[in-house]
This record gives sequence, C-alpha cells and structure tokens, in this order.
Amino acid sequence: MASIIRIKRSSGTNKPASLNWGELAYVTGIGSYGGTNQYKDRIFLGDDGSNVNPIGGYYYTSMMEHSPGAIAGVTNTRNSDGGIVVVLDSSRKVDQWNVDNLRLDGNTFSSQNTDGDIVLDPNGTGEINVVDDTYLSFGTDKDVKLRYDELTDNKFEIEGADWAFADGVAINIGDVTQSSDKDTGALVVEGGVGIEKNLNIGGNVTISGVSTFTGGVVIGDVRIEDNVISTIPGSGNVLYIDPYPDGLSNEGTVVIKGDLQVDGTTTSINSTAVTINDSIIILGDVTSARTVMSPVSSGVSTITLDSVTGINTGDTIQGSASLPNAGLTTITSYNSSTKIITIQGVTSSGIVTSTQLTITHAYDTNTDRGVAFDYNTSNGVANNKTGFFGYIDGTNTGSSAPVRSWTYIPDATISNSVAIGTRGYLDIKGIYYQTGDFSTHGVVYFDSTGLQTSTNDPASPTITSKQVLTAITEITLTFGSAASVTTGDIVLQDTSGAYGIVKTTVNSSTITLVGVEGTFTNTYNVNKNGASLSLIPTTVTTIYTNKPTWTSTLDGGTFWFMASEVDVNLLISLYNQKVSQLSNQNILLEAKLQTLIKDFEEEKNLLLEENLNLQEKYDVLLKTKKSSE
Repeated sequence: MASIIRIKRSSGTNKPASLNWGELAYVTGIGSYGGTNQYKDRIFLGDDGSNVNPIGGYYYTSMMEHSPGAIAGVTNTRNSDGGIVVVLDSSRKVDQWNVDNLRLDGNTFSSQNTDGDIVLDPNGTGEINVVDDTYLSFGTDKDVKLRYDELTDNKFEIEGADWAFADGVAINIGDVTQSSDKDTGALVVEGGVGIEKNLNIGGNVTISGVSTFTGGVVIGDVRIEDNVISTIPGSGNVLYIDPYPDGLSNEGTVVIKGDLQVDGTTTSINSTAVTINDSIIILGDVTSARTVMSPVSSGVSTITLDSVTGINTGDTIQGSASLPNAGLTTITSYNSSTKIITIQGVTSSGIVTSTQLTITHAYDTNTDRGVAFDYNTSNGVANNKTGFFGYIDGTNTGSSAPVRSWTYIPDATISNSVAIGTRGYLDIKGIYYQTGDFSTHGVVYFDSTGLQTSTNDPASPTITSKQVLTAITEITLTFGSAASVTTGDIVLQDTSGAYGIVKTTVNSSTITLVGVEGTFTNTYNVNKNGASLSLIPTTVTTIYTNKPTWTSTLDGGTFWFMASEVDVNLLISLYNQKVSQLSNQNILLEAKLQTLIKDFEEEKNLLLEENLNLQEKYDVLLKTKKSSE
C-alpha cells in the first residue's frame, strides 16, 4: 500500500518553537504579513542550529499566481492582506508601477491622491532637462507645445494655443536691442497686437502697414470712423480720392477690390473709355440701399435715412430684424425735407446708426429704360445732340408701336426719364421673327399701323388674277457645249420631267432657268420648246428655292414671255379649269405648252393637206404618162 510522508503540522497561529536540522513543518490557515496570522500558510525548515526558518508556502506562492508583467488589475484573494509579487515578463517589463502616490502606467506618469501634486525636484544644482528638438506639450490634444529648436534656428519655440497671463503678471523684457524695422528689436511680433489700456512709447513710431483706429481719426478735413470716410463740418461736401502724387489730377488709377454702391442721385463718369465685365447690365433696378442716419428707438414707426429720392408710398423696406412683420414692412409716407419715412407698424427693438436698409420699389414711375448718348453733328454747341435707344414705357410718339416697345431715337429729347423724338434707322444683317409669328417662305409686308408681318406660306396660295406674288425657284444648267436659248423658252428634261423657263437670252454652255418645277439631273437630255437640244447637263446649280416674287397680271400680262405667244382665250379657259389644282406659275407653263400643241396640230394638218395635194398631182402625172405611152 502507498506510504504517506507527513511533516510537522499545526493549525494554530505560532510557528514551531524549534526544528531539527532538515526537519519541515507547516502552519495552515490564511496568512498575513505580521499580526496574529503572520506564520499561517507557510512551510518552515530547521537549520543546523535548530532555528526555524520560513522557506515557502501558499502565502508566498499565491502572490505570484498571475501573468508575468501584469500588475494592473491583479488581486490575491488567498492572503488577508492581498499582497502580490512583481513578476517581469520576457521583456523585463510590468504594465503598471506605483510608488507612493505616483503611478507610471504606459506613457502616463500621474498622481493617485486627490488633488495631489507631482513635484520634479532635482537634488542640489541638478536640472530638469528636455533634450534638443523635443517638444514639451500641454493639453490632452497637445494644444500648446514648447521646444528648443537646435536643428534649424537655435530658438525656443512655442506652438499651438494662445497664452493668457492673469492679472498681476507683468512681462518685463530686459533686452535693449533697438528696432530699425518691423523685423528687429527686443520684441518682434509677426501677428497683430491688441492693447486694452494706454500705450506709451518713448521712441519714434514707424508704421509700415495699416493703422486702424476704432474710435475714428481726423486727418486734415477728412474723418475716418468705423467704415465711413467723410468730410468734417465746415470743410465742404466734396471728397477727393486722388491716386496721382501731385494731387487733383486726372491721372492715376483708383482700384476698388469689391462691389461699388453709389447711393447718390447722379453718377458722372468723365473718362473716355468704360469697360464692364458684366454679361448683363441692369438699368432701373427696383431695389436700392439707404443708410440709417439717426438711432431708431424701439416702438416707433419713423426712420431718418440719408436720402428719400426715388422712394414712394407702398415701397417695402427690409434689412433689420427690428422692423415689424419679421423684418419686412411697407412705407406709408415720407418727408423730402427731413428725409424721414413712416413705416407700417412699429419697431420691435432699436436700430443703430449706419445700418443699411434695402428699399424695394413698388410704384410705376412711367419712365423709360435705356441708354442715352451725347454727340455733335458739326462745329458749335448748337449741333450737340442726344441719342437714345432702349425700352419706351409709354405710348410711342409718331409711331403706332405699343407701350413697352424697343426704340432708337438719334435726336432725342429726354425729360424726367422719358425720351421722345423721331425714330432712327436700323442697320443690321438680318432679323429673326419669333417662332409662330411668320410663315415659311412668306414675305414681310407692312400693315396699316406700320407693323411688319408675314404673308401666307407659298405652299398654301390664294386664288387671284392680278398682282400675283409667287414663289419661284432659279437654277443654272451647265452643258459640255453651247446652247442657244431665248427668254421665255420652255426647257423640259426627259425622264425626270423637270422643267423651267429661260430667264435670259444667251448662246452659252450655261443657261439660267426660273419657275423650275421638279429636279433636273445630270443624266437625261433636255428639250427646248419640244425640240431636243441633244445636251445633258454636266452641273445643276440651285440659285434659290421658292423665292417670293411679284409677277405681272395673268389676263393680258406677261410672265417671262410675250402675251402674243399664248392664246389668251385658251389661257383663261385653262386657268379656270386648273386654278384649284395648280399654282399660277404651273398654269402659265401648261398654257404655253397647250398653245404649242395647238400650233403643232395646225401645222401638222397643213402638211397633211399639202401632202395630199402633192399625191393627187403625182397621181395625175402618172396617169398622163401612161396614157401617152
């Protein structure tokens, strides 16, 4: 059976009084450091002097029962005092180290007692040293950083958030370096400097930049206060901005980097050339800006403005949340002398001086809109003229054009923004009518009011017997050899059926046809008045298509040929038959064709009759000859 080896043991609180050399003993229980249980949970060994020495036990080993390197969060529930033993990990590190009230955890060195300070106190003349080019930062997000820059400029540098020195902290700079410009001196500030109290300067003041005076400054007769440049009382009402060094010259350039608003009633530009980059110029704007000249109290309905010119009752005003109706109200009256307006409702709070208010005009001024220009037609001021082009708001004089039409007056009289005078000429390349206000291939004509309008489409003609406005097509035919044609000849092409009338008598390889119907090609032979020319066009060129043209009267008149060439009675008869089917031009062509056919039939009958007579004579001669034989 198995043997059990037992050592001395005790459940009491004391260790053995003595042990023989090599003899072991164990005291059971929950041990602690010192106190009643200071020997519990330990193993003792006797030495050669019978002394009792602790050599182990769970009291000690329980302190080491955790991961190497772990301290944070480690507990020992075996011992009553909960002690643990530090066990380094393979990198000889622990995850946390505590010394008194100080803790080193990760990269954080902190105090653990409430409101406890951390004191860095080197012994004697020792120093706390931060090595070159290393930042000492403040704030969780490193809002302020300090370092000595050894690498670049050998200066102590501060970066990040602003510094604030509490009341009672005086800054004394003992350096006596003189300043010769903005980048030299005992104190050099690259940014602005705000000073709440007085500024006393023992030396000279040189300002190379801009000086800003919040309370305003007066230079000569000019006051600069807030965002206003003005003349001082008693110095007149003219303010010059002159870029030329000698002053009051028309040379130099004033550059305004931003929008320019002119609130006066007249803007005069005396330059010889004006360049504007705006793609659209707006004249007669229905909004304008006004400046509040006196403080406006809460609960009032009157406001003093810099100008009331152009303001009318019914106009709206906005630009301040203090105005009634959520900042938008209506002007009920105005005083031209005091420049005071009365608004509908009362202000909900005060409005300060220099507030900009926007007036939206709601009154029909019955004035024209456009551009006027001055010029001279000859020597002497008597020949000075004023021209105008633009929008006429009222009824035009000397014209039936409706109100709000566009006009040009070379010699205009303009009074109260209304232009009158005789209209001038318009010299342009072409005019496009608005879609739906013209007919394709229609002709422009004047109605009884002088308005230009369009005739009907030639494709939808009106029946008439005189003063025919017809649409014709003109082409040229080029042949390999000359063709002799006369004005009025009918030229017809085989197979294609295209035909037209000779426009000009020529004997040339190129002939011109008008009144063309169908399409001539360079494939088939052409005929003149029914006789073949034995010519095929090499080139067909269209001069124009369906060009509106006035023609002579049909009954007795001519259309590229003389009336004697057409049987008038036959023409009228054929016209009455075909007028509902054919255009005027086609009727004329068919009438001439029928005339030619009739002439041909008559000539044919004459030839047949003559041939019959000759045959009879031949028969008589033949009979006579046989009789004589």
